[in-house]
Amino acid sequence: MAVTTPILTGRLKIRRFELADIDSFVEFMTDTESTRYLAFDDEQKTRNGASKLIESTIRAYDSDRPMLAFAVEERSTGSFVGFCGLYPHDQTVLEIMYAVMPHARRRGYATEIARAVAQYALDDLGYAKVVAPIAFVHSASKTVALRAGFKDFGVVKREPAGEKMHQFIFEYE
Repeated sequence: MAVTTPILTGRLKIRRFELADIDSFVEFMTDTESTRYLAFDDEQKTRNGASKLIESTIRAYDSDRPMLAFAVEERSTGSFVGFCGLYPHDQTVLEIMYAVMPHARRRGYATEIARAVAQYALDDLGYAKVVAPIAFVHSASKTVALRAGFKDFGVVKREPAGEKMHQFIFEYE
């Protein structure tokens, strides 16, 4: 399940993280507004924790348990604009997350990322469904999911805390 080639969209290159991405990733992860709705623990939202997270992600790529976490850059400039990831729930379902740097927001990048990665999960990785649990108050992310082709499946309880989330699903009909 290792991803070795980048996923290309019209404007973006979704690729493995590199050590050169650490500063940009740390900048994002230490911005409390940017990480408010993301499921990272408090340690991962520190400079040290974010650095360790990206380093362990890079080490895991070529292991027997690769992480499906990726950097996103503009194809035209090579500028780091965000990151995304997929987390397996089981053999048929993956959960998606996507995040865009503050300077790159409101350009449609998140929609482009979500659509490309969800499509990749179904077409190339062979999963049947990609889910996007989104906090009720995170209206921008809900809009992104809908524009990317996810369907709104209403409210679900997210385990283990029982937190209620809005569930969006991308799958073939």
